[in-house]
Amino acid sequence: MTTPGETAAESSQAIVATRDPIVVLGAGPAGLACAYRILLSNPDQKVVVVDRSSIIGGAGASFKWKGHTLDFGPHAFHTRGSEPEKLVRDLFAAEPGLLIEGRKQVHVYLKGKRFKYPLQITEALLKFNPLLSARIIIEFLITSLFHAAVSIPVENFENWGKKRFGPTLYKMSFGDYTEKVWKTKANKISEKFASEKIQGFSFINLIQKLLRVGGQVTEPYYQTWLYHRYGSGQMYVRLGERIRERGGEILLGTTIHSVNRQGRRVVSITVEKDGAKTEIPCTWLVNTIPLPQFVGTLGGDVPFPVRHAASKLRYISLLLVYLEFPVERVSEDHWFYLLDPRFAFNRVTEQKNLSSDTMEPGKTVLSFELTCRVGDEYWRMTDEELVKLAIKDCQSIHFMCDLIGRITDSKVIRVPNVYEIYFKGFDQHAESVLAYMSEMDNVSSVGRRGLFLQGDQHQAVEMGLEMGDILAQNVPDRLRLDGFMAKYVGYLDSY
Repeated sequence: MTTPGETAAESSQAIVATRDPIVVLGAGPAGLACAYRILLSNPDQKVVVVDRSSIIGGAGASFKWKGHTLDFGPHAFHTRGSEPEKLVRDLFAAEPGLLIEGRKQVHVYLKGKRFKYPLQITEALLKFNPLLSARIIIEFLITSLFHAAVSIPVENFENWGKKRFGPTLYKMSFGDYTEKVWKTKANKISEKFASEKIQGFSFINLIQKLLRVGGQVTEPYYQTWLYHRYGSGQMYVRLGERIRERGGEILLGTTIHSVNRQGRRVVSITVEKDGAKTEIPCTWLVNTIPLPQFVGTLGGDVPFPVRHAASKLRYISLLLVYLEFPVERVSEDHWFYLLDPRFAFNRVTEQKNLSSDTMEPGKTVLSFELTCRVGDEYWRMTDEELVKLAIKDCQSIHFMCDLIGRITDSKVIRVPNVYEIYFKGFDQHAESVLAYMSEMDNVSSVGRRGLFLQGDQHQAVEMGLEMGDILAQNVPDRLRLDGFMAKYVGYLDSY
């Protein structure tokens, strides 16, 4: 966007003439992918990446504990044959043995029983009480006929689920677990949460398959994965190395103090490290940090409605409890979900099943994930109390109860404000903030946090690469920027 009285050509000359760096806020998957693509496509462009963490990779990072390399809740790339997968393979083209491929093995605990995921019809019929199975089918048929005859608006996630699956199946499969994860009633969650997180599941297909009249069980998520032999964080360490090799800078352990503007343009950012402040000039600013945090860096002249909207964007925090066992493996699962409300934790991951090279020989580590709010009863628990809580859940998992007495060590990590909560009306708040940002001539926002999305690291890298392509041009194409938003921000109707 040009300033008043300035032509596009004059704007282009101004950008080219400054040769100031493009600054990327955040060294996570989206920020690193964006920086790398810019440098790859336009070697003359300077790029600076800034992150307050001392570890590169954001949510995809890994860390050392004893002789183990642990992820912050293991993250594997989905193999979709798209640009992110190609990038990962290119990064390790000379060492293909460092990449491991596999197919997800996931189970869920439901009604005291263990089910394969995605749901298998035969297994469900054998394990569910026959009366419960009949109730689910009858409720679904009645609900479908009722909603076909009567149009009732869907106003929240609970409405969405009951309308599509009937009360019993909704509560068992989505309702209870949604309230457990997000620590709020499902009727306070936006129906748009479903379009982001529950993709491809069709109960009609289940019924058709059951009655042998066609249909197939659609897998809601990609089932094959790609993982680095020494932890997911190694992908981002390698990406960081490539950025530096091409002249890019990555400033870790650096706090973003302020974003400095003149009119509608960002001219610099002020950062702080080890108590010393530095000003970095900026020709374009790419944001991948949470929107409320970014708005806070803009200072007090941000209009009150925008600041208010940003304050309404809420996040859930994560507690990770790692338990070490002196056995080769506890199970064959990569992930298993604890759907029953009696469990405190949401999900358990055995990272060794992704790569045995991340663990000490003869040992395995399970990571237990518990969502909470900063300051709530879970967040205030001591590490010892959280470990006891995880052990209590183990007592109700049939293949783990005999191993409780063999736990050799534990570690607890607290990650504040890690997942976006799609409360009702969140889209209006996000739209207010993103619309304000779009009025700035040289700012774009990408990634899960930068766009308030429920996404994964594959999508984050994809967004970063695409934004990098746009910004590698001396004058970013405003139509392509608008197209980018229309493609990825599905919860907004304005694009």
